[in-house]
Amino acid sequence: MSLPRTASPHDAGDGPTGWWRRNRFWLAGALVLGALAFWLPYRDAVHEFQDRREPRHPRDVAAGQWGEYEGARWRVAAVERVDDVPEAFAGYPHDASSLLVVSYDVVPGRAATPDLLDRCKGRLSDAQGRTWNAGAMPHASLDRTRQRLGTRCGSRTNADFEREAARPGEPFRFHHLYQVPRAVPTAALRGEIAFPPFTTTPAGTYLRFDLRDAGAVE
Repeated sequence: MSLPRTASPHDAGDGPTGWWRRNRFWLAGALVLGALAFWLPYRDAVHEFQDRREPRHPRDVAAGQWGEYEGARWRVAAVERVDDVPEAFAGYPHDASSLLVVSYDVVPGRAATPDLLDRCKGRLSDAQGRTWNAGAMPHASLDRTRQRLGTRCGSRTNADFEREAARPGEPFRFHHLYQVPRAVPTAALRGEIAFPPFTTTPAGTYLRFDLRDAGAVE
């Protein structure tokens, strides 16, 4: 007569080793889900932080067309270029540069007050990712040009030192000035209008205009 065999803790399927083997797929899935639970909120937080720091989401506007942005309509009215500006510094040193004046028309809605519009910033960019900020010109000789043209988006000071402001439903023209490398053609540049990223809906959006055939004067 043989006695029943007593299970050994070393038998396959029993003990810690067997438990890990039976549940290895579930444990792997739990590990992946746990990692995602930490990673996804972190990624979203990073993206939100970047959106609040700088404009990252362009709304492209074709040449000559209007773009809707932050309660107003915007378009490039004209582009004028002067190529006899020497020695500039625009992210890197170069010997020959050009003065570029981009003229915009804005038609504000009722909620887009002049003070709100004046918060806008102008920038140029090219396909290589280089950017030039409006008004960031080092030459004191260009100050007169900067002062002669209204560079704020919603108001300007006239010759009598009185404020002229944009009105709802009426076009208001303003100008952004840039100093760019002479070797970069105007057609390769895009004009940008941006508000502080954390104030836009969605956050970090901005208008990006095609400057080709936008009434340009080379």
